[in-house]
This record gives sequence, C-alpha cells and structure tokens, in this order.
Amino acid sequence: MSFEEWFSYLAAAFGGGLVVKFLDIVYQEFRRRSDQSQSARRLVNQNLGPVLKAADELVGKLRSLADSDFKSLRNVDPKANRIENHDFSSLLFLLAKLWANIEMFRREGLSISVVGDARGRRFQSFMDCIESRRVRIVDRISQRAVAELMLTSGDGSRETCSFIEFVRRIETDPEAQRWVEPVFHVLSRTLHTSVRQRLLQYGAVIHAMIDTLDPGHQVTRSRPSYPNKLSKRSRQGLKYRVFGVYLKFIPEPEKYLGPPKGDPKQRNRRREGTLAPLQERHVRCAAFIRLMRHFASRKQR
Repeated sequence: MSFEEWFSYLAAAFGGGLVVKFLDIVYQEFRRRSDQSQSARRLVNQNLGPVLKAADELVGKLRSLADSDFKSLRNVDPKANRIENHDFSSLLFLLAKLWANIEMFRREGLSISVVGDARGRRFQSFMDCIESRRVRIVDRISQRAVAELMLTSGDGSRETCSFIEFVRRIETDPEAQRWVEPVFHVLSRTLHTSVRQRLLQYGAVIHAMIDTLDPGHQVTRSRPSYPNKLSKRSRQGLKYRVFGVYLKFIPEPEKYLGPPKGDPKQRNRRREGTLAPLQERHVRCAAFIRLMRHFASRKQR
C-alpha cells in the first residue's frame, strides 16, 4: 500500500473522530441548556404565583389609601405598644407578605438561574428595580429581615404566617420590633409628601410587574392607575429612571403614570363636573321665572 493511501486512511479516521467528538460536545451543551431552561421554567411556575397574588393585594391597598392621600395613616405613633390603626397594620402586613414571597422565591432559586426562562428574566429585572435605592421603601437588609418575620416552618416547607400572628410578633417580640422599626418609621410619616410619593412610585412599579408577568390576570386583578396622584417629579422619575432604564420592555409605561398631580385638564374636568348641576339649575330657574312673568302679564290684560 502506498504512502498516499495510508495518509488518506489516517486522515479519514482522524477527521471522523473529530467530527463525532465535536457533535457530542454540541449535543451535551444543548442538553445542558435545555435542562437549565426547564428547571428555570419549573421554578418560575411554582413560585411566581404567590408573589403576584401578594403584589396584587398590596397594589389594591395602596390605591385605596391613595384615594384619601393616606390620611388614615397620619396619626400613627410608631412607638406605641399596640397597633390600633388597622390600615397601618394591614399595609405593613401586605408589604411583609410580598417581601416574604420574594425571599422564598430567591431561596428556591439559589442553585437555579431564572434567566433561563423569559418570565424569569423579566421578574429578575423587576427585583433589581424595586430593590434599587431610588425605588425601594427601606434598605435591602431591613426588607429581608421583615420577610423572615413572616416566614414559618412546617412539614419541611416554609410559608407566610397569618395576619394576627404577624401583628402579635411585632407587638410583643423586641427582636421583631427592632427589625420592623425602619418600615414603621416610613409608614408613620405619610404626612410628608415625599413619603407618600415614594409609596405611590413603589406601587406603580409593582402594578407594572403584575400586568407584565400575569397579562391575562389569571391570579390577579386588572386595575387602573392612580387617579391624578403622582407629582410631576415622581412621574419623570418613573418614566426616565425606572421605565427608561430597568424596565424598557414595558410597552405602555404611561398607563402606570396617570395624569400628573395638579393637571389643568383634570382640574377643568372636575370644575365642569361641579358646575354642570348648578348651570342646569340656573337654566330651570330662569325658565320658571319667564313662565311666571308670562302668566302675570296675561292676568293683567
């Protein structure tokens, strides 16, 4: 056998082995990524629902309080031994419940990257946003500490505690009071416009998260934006800093901004709505006066 034939056989064998090895590497990489994607999808499907339900309750409560400019929270004493204000305790509970479900999601995903799933990537973007310095209500450590106060262990799993149990803990446990104090401090200062606007901005981001991750509202409710409550500064912060940096994938950010506070168009609409009944009454009175004058003139004739 000639040298050329030996060389052709050797090249074919060597080349065939490389191709097989290359295909095996490609296949193994594909399997690895596919398994990661399935694991991420399974993690998101199992843990996202409770987060969205807790977020939906919080958005509903914030919108209810926003209608009255948080007036029911303005006389709360953060140093009192008992929490007598039900709006205050329920808002604190709903914040803690949301943070607790986020914390459980985070712990379940320590060994799995959620970015392998489309909803997981967007959820991670929302987490980065609501924990950022300009959006969050309290610092991250305080948020996670309050979340841990909500968690209870049982049957090898963790779940959130009830409203009564949560209130009992923060009223009687000095250690719990220590960690919940930063949230107490914020919620008890709603007399200040800056605090109210911060709560409204936080609620707007949570509202956007609900609509984005549950577009069909299978586990949440479809809600309108705040009715003319966000200031011009808050709207600009949300528009350019939040939706322009963290949440660029939101298709209609204007939905969560609403009309600016003190919008002249809104004031004109309210004024027209107030004056319309008065104008109608004036027209009726004028018609009645003309009718009486007509009968009086006929009687004189």
